Amino acid sequence: MKKTIFSQLESSALFAGLDANSIEKHLSMIQYSVKKVPAKTIFLSENEPLCEMVLVIEGHVSAGMSTVKGKHLMVDYLKPGTMLAPAFVYSDNCEMPVEVKTIEESVLLCISKDDFSLLIGYCEHIRTNFIHILSHINFFLMNKIRMVYMNSIKEKIATFLLRKAASTHCDSIPLRLSRRQLADVFGIQKSSLIRTLNELEHDNLIFVREKEIVILDVHGLQEILKG
Repeated sequence: MKKTIFSQLESSALFAGLDANSIEKHLSMIQYSVKKVPAKTIFLSENEPLCEMVLVIEGHVSAGMSTVKGKHLMVDYLKPGTMLAPAFVYSDNCEMPVEVKTIEESVLLCISKDDFSLLIGYCEHIRTNFIHILSHINFFLMNKIRMVYMNSIKEKIATFLLRKAASTHCDSIPLRLSRRQLADVFGIQKSSLIRTLNELEHDNLIFVREKEIVILDVHGLQEILKG
């Protein structure tokens, strides 16, 4: 049986703790839209204002920025259940500093600022979830800054793999991103990524497949971070 959007939203941070019927009831009180966006489509351009709350229901979406030297950095990778830049919804300057682009065909829940205000105004549970999401933004940004600007390439990759393994409880890490997109996540060149992956594989720390990286030596990756 195909899931409804309401049952899909059960696993999102914004609607965590609510069942599909409750989510449908709350959303019926406001105006919202569900948009299907084709793969590799720019949903928002850099410096375009974000005037609505956007949540990914299906698919995967990237948020990236380019430097004056043409270097691209993937700031965030949005999977199903993730909100797009939640802090920007109520910012005085809501112009997006990043380009938002679908990696694959995606389905997005879109709610205007006014309707979202109504939603979190009368539903304490959703309001608490939203505050919880906002409280984690600084943590995310500090980790991103550390990964991009402070760590070596090996440390960046080791950190990425260990976090993925910890969150999935599995040593096999599926790769939805291309090598270029993964390099953008780390803020490095594709050639540097491939070279470092080869070095880690040569050291028997990982095994690299086309769409998967298998961790062979967790302790060895942890030692890189102690470096």
